[in-house]
Amino acid sequence: MTPFGHRGASRRIARTGVPRGGLAPLRVAWLFLPLPLAAQDPASAPNPDRAGPGPAGGETSQTWNRVGLGAGVLGGALLLDQSIRDLALDHQGAFGRDLAEGGHTYGDWKRTAPLIAGGGILLGVAFDGERGVRRATSAFFGVFAGSMSNTVVNWTLGRSRPRDERGVLHFDPFRGNASLGSGHTAYAFAIAAAVDEVTDGGWAIPFYVAAAGTGLARIYGDRHWLSDVVVGGFIGWWVGGRATAAAADWLRVEASSASSGRSPPARVRIRPLIAGDALGVQFRFPG
Repeated sequence: MTPFGHRGASRRIARTGVPRGGLAPLRVAWLFLPLPLAAQDPASAPNPDRAGPGPAGGETSQTWNRVGLGAGVLGGALLLDQSIRDLALDHQGAFGRDLAEGGHTYGDWKRTAPLIAGGGILLGVAFDGERGVRRATSAFFGVFAGSMSNTVVNWTLGRSRPRDERGVLHFDPFRGNASLGSGHTAYAFAIAAAVDEVTDGGWAIPFYVAAAGTGLARIYGDRHWLSDVVVGGFIGWWVGGRATAAAADWLRVEASSASSGRSPPARVRIRPLIAGDALGVQFRFPG
């Protein structure tokens, strides 16, 4: 385990025992999610036509609503950056640091990418033959695109990390190892989004949980601000999911049931919910 005292949090950390350190990530977690979770059925999705005189106007209005809500979430995260950092550093403990180390490891592509890529190909071949290889290839492309997109943003903005003690708004553009957005979080959410695109059922749920844990670990270890994690997670999820879908279309990845004539299996989709009267996480279950 890499001790945070050397590479992580810069302020002195008191070893206050297992309960205090173990509960600290949970105390940060409720602030990591912008609002309580929301579940919505596709049939009851908000009607865009209500927001304008016609379909085109409603679609434009929905787009601006999403942009506004996204800006509000990012602004709120920026305002909370220092408070969340103080909360995390004031509640350090040995058990919490051990848990966070697992999140750091999962989000490090140099450690986990070979295992995840190799495992994905092997499982694809075992369960779906050639089509499984195409699915794994599509997912790999999505994860790569999501991670690299965040890297470009990170390098361009050059925001200082919390442990640099330069404040929330210090930027030094075009330098490496910057803070905004979090590369580990982007990579983890890109994996979850890619799995969500190429699998049926609830296979993506544990990957989303692991991605959220990675984001919390980066905050708890004083590697990133809250807003870094929010931006990195969104970039990884959005770019990773869409790049995976594009690659799957290009590789002609068809549904598992298409060639067998069976009815499509249950598909659980996880999406951020941004609507006129709701903001949270959307779980869509087959009806």
